[in-house]
Amino acid sequence: MIKRRNAGIISSAVLFVLVFISQKSGLAQWDNAAATGAELGLLLFILPGMAGSMLSAEQGVIGPMLGALCATPLCLLMFYLAQSVNYTLWHQLAYLLSAVFWCGFGALSSYFIVRVFKRPLH
Repeated sequence: MIKRRNAGIISSAVLFVLVFISQKSGLAQWDNAAATGAELGLLLFILPGMAGSMLSAEQGVIGPMLGALCATPLCLLMFYLAQSVNYTLWHQLAYLLSAVFWCGFGALSSYFIVRVFKRPLH
């Protein structure tokens, strides 16, 4: 049985990997890199952070960040094995660290929204 404490970590890790696969396979790709240099698809990594933060109420931001950090080596391995274009290791690490940042941002924003609405009105 999955404890509520671990539900945020596991869900964040699974969703992180799913978003990574959808980005790299082209299912949900908002790549605007040719025109502006920005990879807007990285914003989809906000979703695993938000879901993980909602599921791990007592850990807030730490649970989703742990899930994203646990999923990062698997994503790096998939990046290495499935990439037809040869990117450098630094490019791969920068992409994954940016994804972890956006996951943490999603967790922090979700935690903030929950705390604002749970606050008692005086």
